[in-house]
Amino acid sequence: MWYVLYCPNQKEQDIIRSCRQHLTDKALTDAFCFTYDRMRRYEGSWHVERQSMFPDYVFLESEDGERLAKELEQYRKVLTVLGGGDVLTPVHRDEEQFLLGLCGGTHHSGMSRGYIRDGHTYVTEGPLQGKERLIRKIDRHKRLARLEMPGSSRGVNVGLEIYDKV
Repeated sequence: MWYVLYCPNQKEQDIIRSCRQHLTDKALTDAFCFTYDRMRRYEGSWHVERQSMFPDYVFLESEDGERLAKELEQYRKVLTVLGGGDVLTPVHRDEEQFLLGLCGGTHHSGMSRGYIRDGHTYVTEGPLQGKERLIRKIDRHKRLARLEMPGSSRGVNVGLEIYDKV
């Protein structure tokens, strides 16, 4: 099961490194952040950059949530507590499946490419292929798509280059 931690001040990588070093294997299976590729134009050309999908959040995978929460108590002063007073917040199963489908085991979503015809978006390559119905907004200038996560009002940005509009 996945759990999420809120880590302000862009210290995600420090928290991940620390959790991997100090938590036992019985409590922590993996610690990671989700990222996506996006295009940015500077110095006269387009460049692919890796961006955090959920800024200020770290995901922890564990088979024993109680043990993980107990071992995380040492971080209580560093971490902002989310809802209900717990350090850990579980990720809903449908959100977990959505993120796995989008990013796979790498926890990274690459750039997608597609076109728009008669007001409908068609993705020809990349992780968004076949997931067009989840797209809520496209920013063609920034080459981003805003997706709605199932069962949640939260959305995520992923890279989408629209190369043709008919």
